[in-house]
Amino acid sequence: MNIKIETSLGSIAAGMTRIEGLYEKLAEKQGFSYGVVQLFYILKLNDSVTQKQVSQICNIPKQTVNIVIKQLKTEKHIILIANKKDKREKIIKLTPLGEALSQKLLTPYFELNELVGKKIGIDLLNNLSKGLNTLGDALELEMELKEVSSKWEEKKKNNEAKNRKQANRRK
Repeated sequence: MNIKIETSLGSIAAGMTRIEGLYEKLAEKQGFSYGVVQLFYILKLNDSVTQKQVSQICNIPKQTVNIVIKQLKTEKHIILIANKKDKREKIIKLTPLGEALSQKLLTPYFELNELVGKKIGIDLLNNLSKGLNTLGDALELEMELKEVSSKWEEKKKNNEAKNRKQANRRK
């Protein structure tokens, strides 16, 4: 174990958790779950987004996204439109009622983000974003490689066990 690497990665994880917790507190102050705020935020920044894409962007299970979507659909804040490219997928769109709520709900976030952005500067924000994305890509790649390696090792062990059984049968 490299203590410098572990300390740095632990500090990054703690910082990300802290930031997400602060955004969650803001959502709670407004009387909404953080999941609802995340969905409105994504819909505000993206013209055309599906449940699967929301799940990937937020890195949360599709079932969790589905719960929020059902709630907002029941409340008439969103509508689901068949995707012309893939009829099985639905595009999530804000209704006029949803647009109004989105504006009310997201304005404090945009104002806070603007204040913070001006305070720490766009260069630092861009560097943080680039660094976190690079870290995420590296983690994802290493996890995929480890998974492939693990599956290969498991397959190798299974083949060795099969070969031993066959050899024992021949004796």
